[in-house]
Order: sequence, then structure tokens, then C-alpha cells
Amino acid sequence: MKVPVVKTLPLKKLPDILFYQEKGTPFYKMIDVKRCKNVGFMEAAPIVFNKQNVSYIKWLLIFQKRQNFGTKFLDFASNISKQSGCGGKLLVKAATTVFDPHNPPHIFYRKYGFTCSNKKLLKKIDKHIKNNKQLNYRQTPPVDMFYPGSAFDKKSLWQRLKDKFKI
Repeated sequence: MKVPVVKTLPLKKLPDILFYQEKGTPFYKMIDVKRCKNVGFMEAAPIVFNKQNVSYIKWLLIFQKRQNFGTKFLDFASNISKQSGCGGKLLVKAATTVFDPHNPPHIFYRKYGFTCSNKKLLKKIDKHIKNNKQLNYRQTPPVDMFYPGSAFDKKSLWQRLKDKFKI
């Protein structure tokens, strides 16, 4: 009797991070595959803002700070924005919230490449980046911060900030 030969398929490596969208909702989860843990949530949906289509991030919650998960979630949100016809443009209300009132997100968004119309606040944020200091909730009013998307070179802004502040 002849034994059939079974071909084995090469195993594909899973990515370190998986994103999951709740079906039919604007809710997303980020899963750390190595630790089998949910590491963050985001609610994001396309809207029209100042006559532009943008992806509005209503909230972004990361459970483990300084692990690069927030940046990966914003990269993911930018890709979703491109897929939904918003050109990678993002809008977020940077505010001290119940999620983490002692660590306002303004510096994080600014380092990513977000800007806002409040030039005085931007100057304060840039100064804190230069001095490697965290803002406190009293220094950070809620403000709409905008990421210009694919027409904008995030790395060149970060490089300009690094050069300006000698980071």
C-alpha cells in the first residue's frame, strides 16, 4: 500500500500587534500577540471638519505607556483614514481626561506630528518637549489637534523638532 505524501505549508509569522474592529462600529482594539493581551482601545470615524474629510479620533486609550503602542495605533488610524477617503488626516481632541488626568496627551500628539491653531499652547508644548518635561493638567486646556495626513511628512517634522530642540 502506498502512503500518501502530505505537503506541509510554511508557517507564517503572526505580526506582533493585531487590530480588531467591532463589526459595524467605529471601535477598535489593539492586541499584543506576544503577551496575548488587549493593550488599547480607540474610537475613530470619518467626519467633515473645516470642509475636509478627516478621521476623528473620539478617544484613544492605551493601557501600557511608553511601549510604542500609541504610535502604532495612530499609524493604524492614519491608514484607516486613507482607506476611508480622508487622505490620512486625523483630528483628535487633546484633553486631560478621566483616563489619565496626570499625563495629558498633548506632547505625545505633538511628537507624532499633530498641530493646532493655538500657537501659544504649541509654543508651550514645544518648550516642554525641548526640556524633556511633562505637562500637567492645569497647563493643558482641551484643544483640537490636527494631523495633516499623507500630504505631510511626519518624519521631517520630527527631525525639525529634534534639530530645533537638540533632542
